Amino acid sequence: MLDYLLFIIEYTMTRKLTLLVLTCFTTFQIMACTRAAVPEKDSVAAAKVSGPVPGTVSGNMNDQILYYTNQFRASKGLPPLKMEINCSLLAEKHSQDMAAGRTGFGHEGFEVRAAAIGKVLGGMSGAAENVAYGTLDAKGVVDGWINSPGHRKNMLGNFNLIGIGYAQGKGRIIYFTQLFIKH
Repeated sequence: MLDYLLFIIEYTMTRKLTLLVLTCFTTFQIMACTRAAVPEKDSVAAAKVSGPVPGTVSGNMNDQILYYTNQFRASKGLPPLKMEINCSLLAEKHSQDMAAGRTGFGHEGFEVRAAAIGKVLGGMSGAAENVAYGTLDAKGVVDGWINSPGHRKNMLGNFNLIGIGYAQGKGRIIYFTQLFIKH
């Protein structure tokens, strides 16, 4: 069935939203997609960042996803992403909407989420989003994203903030969202 189909959709925003990549392939019983946008203006306003990056894999699912994401970035010589609470609230809401069937699996409303974060932070210079679903734990979903070129690109992108959210749908299916922000 479609459980093995992976859609990667990457967008970039200048004056218009342009579709750059639409690729389908199979991977790890995970269905996921990625999307990126770059707004027209950069901002120098200070970010509102929540607590420190966790140093262990203990904690809730969001902390574990952050840990594995930052562990991967560190292995490539990149600085850790900092959890941003407003991004996480939007990521969680998107995951809940997908899990409840209020929106289809994918990036519906991404531009609205990115614009909302830009307003809260006083601007931003880039945004991207990874989504996935499956019967996965934190390491499983991060490994799936690492093994997908589009998701990997977002995870290794020039971002400094992240929002993470998840929600359980029917059965044991979990919907995941990562929002990456450059501020």
